[in-house]
Amino acid sequence: MIPFLTYPFALLALATLPALAAIYLLRNRFRRRPVSSVLLWKFPVQSKQGGSKVHRLQLPLLFFLELLILTLLVTAAAAPHWKLPQATRPLIVILDDSFSLHAAGGDGRTSQARAQDYLAGLFRLQAPPTTRLILAGREPRALGGSLKTWTEVSAALAGWRCQSPAAALDRAITLAAELGHQQANILVLTDRKPADAAVSNPRLEWHAFGEPLDNFAIVNAARTALGDQDRCLLEIANFSGTPRTARLLVQTGGNSNALQSSTLDLGAHETRRLVFNLPAATPELHARLDPDALPDDNEVQLLPPIRPRVRVRVDLPDAGPAALANRTLDATGLRAALTDNPQLVIRATEPPGNSVSSNLWTLCWAGAEATNAYTGPFIVDSSHPLATGFGLNGVIWSAAGLTNRPGDLPVVLAGNVPLVSVRTDLAGARHVRLNFNPDRSTVQNTPAWPVLYWNLLQWRIAEMPGLKESNTRLGATVTLKTAGGAVTVTQPDNTVVNFPKTGGELALETPLPGIYRVTMDATTNRFAVNVLAAEKSDLAAATTGAWGRWSDDLERRLEDASLTGLLGLLALGLLAAHLYLVTAAKGAS
Repeated sequence: MIPFLTYPFALLALATLPALAAIYLLRNRFRRRPVSSVLLWKFPVQSKQGGSKVHRLQLPLLFFLELLILTLLVTAAAAPHWKLPQATRPLIVILDDSFSLHAAGGDGRTSQARAQDYLAGLFRLQAPPTTRLILAGREPRALGGSLKTWTEVSAALAGWRCQSPAAALDRAITLAAELGHQQANILVLTDRKPADAAVSNPRLEWHAFGEPLDNFAIVNAARTALGDQDRCLLEIANFSGTPRTARLLVQTGGNSNALQSSTLDLGAHETRRLVFNLPAATPELHARLDPDALPDDNEVQLLPPIRPRVRVRVDLPDAGPAALANRTLDATGLRAALTDNPQLVIRATEPPGNSVSSNLWTLCWAGAEATNAYTGPFIVDSSHPLATGFGLNGVIWSAAGLTNRPGDLPVVLAGNVPLVSVRTDLAGARHVRLNFNPDRSTVQNTPAWPVLYWNLLQWRIAEMPGLKESNTRLGATVTLKTAGGAVTVTQPDNTVVNFPKTGGELALETPLPGIYRVTMDATTNRFAVNVLAAEKSDLAAATTGAWGRWSDDLERRLEDASLTGLLGLLALGLLAAHLYLVTAAKGAS
């Protein structure tokens, strides 16, 4: 234990205090004599204040200041320490925010509930320290600010919902060390043991409150478009050491119509995939397993996949190229049935300047009467969206001998002749120029021709406002293409997030499982978020225990605080006051 006075021999300097008192108490005594005039004393000599006789006690304020200053300096030299209460060291609690803490053990209580009880008991045992909470989800983040009482901590714990598919505990510990400036105690509450059982950090305690439990889980789910049908995939896993049986129920239309019900017999640690088709008009799909220890991974919701289509109008004057374009567009499966208010126009001439808008792309099919035939080598910009999977080996391409126009970006070249080029107008619309004569070419008879149209429509779809997918995993980022206007996102718990202005593309977070609604330009779209995380569904590694301990030696750095600096500052302040009084007295005389 550190003594109260580190250097007690410095107290010998207290002998200066009687010396100071003697200076003020021992003075010369003078007899008062009345005289008629002091004219004869030309050089009056000031009498000495010191002397060898005890005078009547006359102590000015300066004496008490000097006495206090000396006392402070001597005490500071002895380096006293003051034992501060343990609660002065801040506490940072890292909360595992993964959904595996919802698993209910043999006592019917979840790991999260047991962790909260432990934290409450910790506050009852001692004076509550200044506490900060950190949620360890996919990315660690602070939960609230500094909390002083258990009431404040308990209120902040309402934000600990344990709905993340992962727990970045290592990054959370790093964040806690930075927030605590390497001086705070760090407490980790989770359901798994640390990677290294021998916790080397003297400021870290790790407490786990899980149990190794058997669990059936849906670990993968997808619904994709397949022509006029939807293909569904469900992957079920048995996370237990023995064979088990579970019932899978698949329903549609708001859980009212049972599509199928099957009994699954899975061996120990076995995973099984179920693939089935649905009509494209089938509404929302629900799949659920029988209840078990962990409810979060027993249910998924799958919305119909997004089938984007492009409204295309073909305005080619020649019947041959027009028929070829229509057949190719229909073969891609990406053309909408409607042609009103088109999003892409195929024409023989460049669009007039007053018709260009941000919603209208064009494909200008030029060179229909060209006679120049090119057999290669062709130069293809493979990084361009139009050139994905585009090959021209062994083809004949007939085109006009043109040169690249200013502002056009060549995508396919035959020497210096642009065969396919792209221009972007000021509104952001794309205008593709196709230099091609089908009568003297063989390109339209090869896969390169439909690939070019497929890439064009896919590129147009990618630039259209709206969602690109309707089903995703918990924690994933959903990309929303916007027109730059306001967007409103309603989360499954009815929390509304508003984006008054967007920059063309918005990355939406998915912190909760369920159905999200996105409203943009008076149009509402939906997407589903499902809990699909096999690592967290496997409860075999869950355990209960404690690792690490806060070091008592390091606590003395904060708990046994030195008072030397404080006493020195007080003495310095009193010296300044002493100097001011002396200076003021001389000015007055």
